[in-house]
Amino acid sequence: MRTLSCGGALLGTDDEQENQERELAALRKEVAMLRLVNAELERVVVRDTLTPLYNRRYYISAVNERISRASRYESRAVAIIIDIDHMKRINDAHGHPAGDFALMHLAQLLSDTVRTCDVAARIGGDEFALILDELDEAQARTKIAALTKLVRDTPCRFGGATLPVSASFGLTAIRADDSDADVMARADQAMYDQKRLRRFGR
Repeated sequence: MRTLSCGGALLGTDDEQENQERELAALRKEVAMLRLVNAELERVVVRDTLTPLYNRRYYISAVNERISRASRYESRAVAIIIDIDHMKRINDAHGHPAGDFALMHLAQLLSDTVRTCDVAARIGGDEFALILDELDEAQARTKIAALTKLVRDTPCRFGGATLPVSASFGLTAIRADDSDADVMARADQAMYDQKRLRRFGR
């Protein structure tokens, strides 16, 4: 049957109203699905595919943002490059699934340790990176010492084996006149210097 509105306008039949409600419900469902798809696309763009960390693309963007902050506001930040030691040995001895597990193990330790204002990313196969806001190099070295101890004292158990996970760290302050390539190169070199010193027991 047809009904009249309070102003006397003729409304649709009950069937028409039911159809409109069904169409509206379907549209709402479609919008919700599109939001989920968009959220997933945004996640894929900035997140690493294996670990819960950000990816290299996001990290480089974050480095450039800190360079801009240093230039405009004289704010401080430190970049740290982290490399898992002897990753090939882990893969050769225990298989690539164990290697992936070691990566996820370290990623979780980093994720659990950094502050919400900081950035933790996986930037390569077995390389990770951090940005620590409002710290100088001395404070960052204290943080690295704590992370080194955390990695050493937290067993990485895969199946029946304990994987020998350790890491080397290299840090640099982010400067106002830097490029992202400058920051990455200095931190990377510092990391390799640490590896070399440890190799020769210095």
